[in-house]
Amino acid sequence: MAIVKYLLANEQDLKWGLYVKTVGMQEVPAGSAYPPAGHPEDHLFQPDGGRILQDTHILYIINGSGWFASAHQPRTCLQAGDAVLLFPGEWHSYAPNPRTGWSEAWIGFSGNRAKALVELYGFGTEKPVVHVGVSNNLYVAFDQACQVALKQLPAFQQQLSGYVVLLISSIYAMSRQQEFVHNPSSESIVHALLFMRQNLYRPLHMEEVAQAIGMGYSKFRKLFRDYTGFPPTQYFLRLKMEQAKDYLLSTSLSGKEIAFRLGFDSVSYFIKLFRQYHGQTPSEVRRHPGGRGISDTGEKRPDPGENQLHEN
Repeated sequence: MAIVKYLLANEQDLKWGLYVKTVGMQEVPAGSAYPPAGHPEDHLFQPDGGRILQDTHILYIINGSGWFASAHQPRTCLQAGDAVLLFPGEWHSYAPNPRTGWSEAWIGFSGNRAKALVELYGFGTEKPVVHVGVSNNLYVAFDQACQVALKQLPAFQQQLSGYVVLLISSIYAMSRQQEFVHNPSSESIVHALLFMRQNLYRPLHMEEVAQAIGMGYSKFRKLFRDYTGFPPTQYFLRLKMEQAKDYLLSTSLSGKEIAFRLGFDSVSYFIKLFRQYHGQTPSEVRRHPGGRGISDTGEKRPDPGENQLHEN
């Protein structure tokens, strides 16, 4: 049974900056006409001619197979687990394979935050098809969004905007994780992360971590950065700085005691790193736990930036 909703946005929804205009799920049996009846005229199209939409859409293939083409994407096969980004102003067309049919879910959204959100995750017209795999979590998210759209309780648009963020971030994360699913070295990085946490309270050279997981340092450093987004040394120092802040806010330990507990021989070096990472000294964090970069005079310190913790 198809669930198809075309939604309105009021003035408050527009100010929110991200609102949903359509959300739905439907099954298209093998050999049936596509698109099925019941869509507004501006959303109807013939697969041979395609269409251009004015809003961003996410199309997710739940099962079955078909094809997709756009102004920047030659005709390509779609299969269960594929997500397709449909961009405003971009010609595109798609349809299920008549022999298999498919089940599809979609959500269309707009607003001044929509474009920024999509660009933030690196999606673009050059690569609109993202294989994320068959996911029950995505299916549930689409289904729950449909239920919200059916009821249309007060502030339902703000609730639906949360599902847009969830779907986009999930698709991004799952596509990134696909790179590591079949990489046997990925399990070694998981062990490296655990090894770092187990040795958080002492000095630790990253060559020792690489040796502990049986990997050459150059390969380890590259794979670690691909996996986490951080060089190993920077990641380890960040772990220490987060633990240091937790001690400051939850214990009466002095900065000196925390420095030694975390394996720093030099208190001044510890304070320097702490200030680079948190924008405050340990004593300032304890006095102003909710602030960042607040000096003794109440003036905001310049943010040194996260790139201050460099790989050694």
